[in-house]
This record gives sequence, C-alpha cells and structure tokens, in this order.
Amino acid sequence: MASKSTKTQVVTIDDSAMEEFKVEVFDIRKYNAIFYTIRDLYGKESRRQLGDDFDWKAFKAQFEICFGTPEERRYSVEQLLTFAQMKFNMGKEDLLAYNRKSWEIRNKQEELRAKEQGIPVNGIPF
Repeated sequence: MASKSTKTQVVTIDDSAMEEFKVEVFDIRKYNAIFYTIRDLYGKESRRQLGDDFDWKAFKAQFEICFGTPEERRYSVEQLLTFAQMKFNMGKEDLLAYNRKSWEIRNKQEELRAKEQGIPVNGIPF
C-alpha cells in the first residue's frame, strides 16, 4: 500500500501592502556586515602573507576594484557567502558572529581611547 504524503504547503506572505514600511530580506539587510567581514578577513590573510610589505590603503583600493563597494552591491549575498566559504571556510552565521565580535572590540578600543583622553563616553565622564 502506498503511503500518502502529508506535507503542508507553506504559503508565502505577500508584504507588498506594507509599502514604505516594508523590510528587506534578512540577507540583504546584512549585506554590509558580510561585505566588510570578508574585506577584513581577506586583508588580514594578505597581511600575514606579505608581512611588512602590506599596505592597508593599497589593499582597500585593490579590494574595491575587485569587489566594488557595499553601496553598489556588485555581487549578490549568495555570491559573497560562496566566496567566504571557499576562501575562509565560513558561512553566514560565522561571518555575522565575526562582525559582531569586531564591533565589540572597536567599541572597547574607542572607550579606552576616550578614557585616556578624559572624554565622556555616552555622557558619562571618567
């Protein structure tokens, strides 16, 4: 006796009526985070390979020639994720976690610099 499939069909929600309040797909909203994480990882790997000959300004210019800028979105999110998987063995969640950690480090460094200079952070003096 053949068994019947009881798969429930998923109905796609059409949010076009949201007009100006419409939210982009998650991957598109995270494009910049993925783009900048790939640039950072690629730069760090290049710096390891080149050592003292590495120049961040020259690297960023060359990266822009190859990858474009986040504003022009030369590649799709899927293409960036495929590239990251091949070059760094990192998927979307890994890249987003790396980006979050990077921002945490930047914020701590900014707070330390402000503290050293006696500048209030978030309105709180040191």
